[in-house]
Order: sequence, then C-alpha cells, then structure tokens
Amino acid sequence: MARLTANGIQFDIADASNSINSYYWMYPANTQKLFWEPSAPTGWTQITDASVNNKMLRVVTGTGGGVSSGILNFTSTLSSVKDIDITVNETRTIVPPAGVPKVIGDHTLTVSQLPEHQHVHTLGPTGGSNATPFSNAGARIIDGSTNTGGVIEGAGGGPHDHPFGGTVKIQGTYTAQVNLAVQYVDVIMCKLD
Repeated sequence: MARLTANGIQFDIADASNSINSYYWMYPANTQKLFWEPSAPTGWTQITDASVNNKMLRVVTGTGGGVSSGILNFTSTLSSVKDIDITVNETRTIVPPAGVPKVIGDHTLTVSQLPEHQHVHTLGPTGGSNATPFSNAGARIIDGSTNTGGVIEGAGGGPHDHPFGGTVKIQGTYTAQVNLAVQYVDVIMCKLD
C-alpha cells in the first residue's frame, strides 16, 4: 500500500527507497494542460471540442479556464494582409511654421511687375453740329487705344500684404493595408485520464 509523505509518495512501506520524492509530475484526475506534441501523451486525452480549436491564449490574473465569446478565430484574423479603412473628416486652422510671420507682405509692385493692361476712357465731344466743350453731343475719341494722349497716373506706390492663415478641410476615406500573418506554434490541450 502506498502512502503520501511530506516529500512525495512512498509505494512500499517496508522499502523507503521505493518512492517518488517529488510532487511535480503528480496531477489530480481531469487536470487539463497544454502540450507541444503531435498527440496526447500516455495517460492523457486530447480535448477536441470546437470551443478550444483555433483559438488564442490569454493570460489573466483572475479566474482561468474560461473561453471567450469572440466571433473571430485565429486563422481568419491573423493569417493574411488586411485592409483597414480610415475615414477622415477634419477642419484644421493653418498655422505658419515657427519663424514665419502671420502676415507676409510690405511689398510694393514695380512697373515691370504689373500685368499688361489698358486704361480706356472717352474724350469729347470733338465734332458734330452741336459740339461744344461743355456739351455731350458729337463724336468722341477713345483715349488709350489711339495716339490721342495718355492717362494721368493716380497716386500709388503703397505696399500691400498677403495674410498667411486660414483653414483647411480634409475629408474622405482612405484604405491602408497591414500584414497580420504572424508566426505561431501549434499546441494541443489534453485532460489527464
């Protein structure tokens, strides 16, 4: 008859050497363990229930032995390249970089920087039966398109600014890809007979 001792199990009471001085390999019946083996070791039975097939392991500090209620299995989730859709709907204020003033300007255009243009106006009247210097009757000459004279320049030469600022709106849906094909090791879950 065997007996349990402080060091392990003694199988023959008359022979103290016929004993196992360790508890490390002793498990209660129905104990469940993971094995990195192709099949269950002797004395163990592999658990083939669907609730533990193709699942990930999670370490917890509370009660273990449970199965989550998630809907995605390991292979379909972490085996290939996945598309990730990102929706953006943002309005942001444009802020000048450090060292750049919020108003860029104080520049006066020179004549050579002005775009090509015309100043057209009418002079007259210059003829006709009722033409006088103070009447609106008679023909008129268009100044600026004929060699009849020039246009007197007005006051100018002042600087102008270009404010640096405003808002920008970014809106749309963008797709990125991430490769989730991780490497893994297959283990089996077994229960002690």
